Amino acid sequence: MIALSKRIFDSDIEQKLIHWYRRLFSVHEIEESTVLQFVFGATLLSHLITFSQWSASVMTTVDAYDRGMHLCWPYFQGCGRLLWLHTLPEGYSQPTLYMVFFGIFLFIAYCMYRKDWLMAHIALVPAFLWHAYVIFVLTQAMTGNYEYYLFVFTGMLLFLPHKEYFLKLSVVSFYVMSTMAKIHEAWILGTYFSALKTGLPLFPDWSIPILTNTVIFMEMVGSWFLMSRRWQLQRAVLSFFVFFHLYSGIIVGFRYPTVVLPTMFILFGPLYRHTRPPATYRSIAGWLCIVLLFGIQLVPKLIPGDEKLTLEGNMYGLYMFESNHQCVSQAAVHRTDGTTENLRDESISARDRCDPYSYWFRIHTLCSRDESIDHVVWTFDHSINGGPFLRIVDVQNACILKYHPFSHNEWIKTEKDAPAIMGHPVENIYI
Repeated sequence: MIALSKRIFDSDIEQKLIHWYRRLFSVHEIEESTVLQFVFGATLLSHLITFSQWSASVMTTVDAYDRGMHLCWPYFQGCGRLLWLHTLPEGYSQPTLYMVFFGIFLFIAYCMYRKDWLMAHIALVPAFLWHAYVIFVLTQAMTGNYEYYLFVFTGMLLFLPHKEYFLKLSVVSFYVMSTMAKIHEAWILGTYFSALKTGLPLFPDWSIPILTNTVIFMEMVGSWFLMSRRWQLQRAVLSFFVFFHLYSGIIVGFRYPTVVLPTMFILFGPLYRHTRPPATYRSIAGWLCIVLLFGIQLVPKLIPGDEKLTLEGNMYGLYMFESNHQCVSQAAVHRTDGTTENLRDESISARDRCDPYSYWFRIHTLCSRDESIDHVVWTFDHSINGGPFLRIVDVQNACILKYHPFSHNEWIKTEKDAPAIMGHPVENIYI
């Protein structure tokens, strides 16, 4: 009798927990919506591709920390203390971890097949948490725009009510926010692409400003019509963005279109239906998330100086390929025994964002580990969009410098400081 009562009691607690979980995260919306079920599948695919790339990376391993290769976020410069994984040939813990996630993804796919959306939902949460932990805590080196998209899409799908509407609004918001980084001569004049040896793929140089400004207009204004009731207008805008993402894959690679295009096509393609903006107390979380996204995008705008030149706050928002960067970092390491070692690093690709912080971080790491270093003389020359190399860093001892994550660092010169011109770059490449 006691055993029977215990089973009934346990069953009652389990049912209450399930009911609480389903209601808290609005799981019923996924169960009742074909659109959200397809988005769930697209999100699973994005995590699979992301983790398959991460499984071979050394940037989240102890080995990267030991070699001074790791790169922390400016707001958490001690991330190296949290690294614990090893990858081949040094160890097996990282491949093992990602194979566990692979098994979880197979289980999620099975749950989707069985229409068990509650269990699929629960099983996807660990992947979401690990993805967020890696890109916001463990390393800055593996964080790109597509990581923000995946983080936001998954977070809204898993945890927010009114999932379909806020997923749609987040897609449009990302387009609008990306133009905040593009309002610069790099895109208005098209100098990002005209400064490349290859120019803009498949199009003549004279068309570059026309095309770049078309993209700015469509992202800033046209994207809102993805949510239109007018079928023809909505389909025309959708067609533009489908073409845009397929074309952009030539430049940015496979990963970004894989994260964005399937979700966008599911939300605004054949299954599209106009969704009214929610105005209930349960929608507050969704609206706050959208406001927060725009607020984060403003961080680099609030730091004095041209963010394209100093790169301060640049990684907090959507940065994409907003400028064509070239840089030369030269460090003279002076040791206490009187010897000097010269370290020189030159960017070779327009994809290198030439952030002074990343170069400072490695010098700072070197200074903190090598007691034989007396001081490091460091210069950093930066060119944007084919313009002259400007010496924005020229210090006698980089070891004593501090980097402030949310304000201007006085040792980085802005355009108002009239940094010295050190030469002019040749046309670079995009690889």
